Amino acid sequence: MYKAVLCDMDGTLVDSERYYCDGTYRWLKRYGYKGSIEPIYEIIGTTMQETYEIIYRLLEGRLSLDEIKEINTQYFYTEDRIDYKEYLFKEVPAVLKRLKKEGYKLALCSASSYADILRFIEDCDFKDIFDVILSSDDTLAKPHPDIYIKAMTQLQLDSKEVLIIEDSPYGIRAAKATGALTLARTSEYLDGKQEEADHKIKSLDEIFKYIGEKTYAR
Repeated sequence: MYKAVLCDMDGTLVDSERYYCDGTYRWLKRYGYKGSIEPIYEIIGTTMQETYEIIYRLLEGRLSLDEIKEINTQYFYTEDRIDYKEYLFKEVPAVLKRLKKEGYKLALCSASSYADILRFIEDCDFKDIFDVILSSDDTLAKPHPDIYIKAMTQLQLDSKEVLIIEDSPYGIRAAKATGALTLARTSEYLDGKQEEADHKIKSLDEIFKYIGEKTYAR
């Protein structure tokens, strides 16, 4: 039976995909991008290097990869820095606290940097919520399952004892590769791209239909 919930962060706990896509669209327009926002959705769930390469293609080579990295960093870390609490999905605090109270172990497994994850935890007051925290700094990038395998190892659990919540195609693929039950939080940005998940949910509180009500304190 399930003893732990492993969560992605961006797009799963916090609506940061909207923030990053909208922000990327705004700064690309400054450098001559004439397209719609939809092609920018391709950055969702990718590594930063992959994001820069996607932007390079969208700008048709008008900026180098180094210039894109510099401009992107300046925009998101200085000009328009995210307030994670503002973008937090409203049901998330209650769901995480309920899971914690009922004895489930919780792991945060994100493609974001460890610094960004720590800021998310601080902004949203989740200091004592997660038993394991892993980032792209610690593991191979999704869709490699490394981040989820390491989380299970640290929790001393196997794939049949955990439930994984994701949103992006890469994240879903990484989760499924472990053999764990995988739920995908639906998103307007990912319509038709979450079919590999076992089930889709619109809100995090729907996980209780799959995880059950019994406490599994270790």
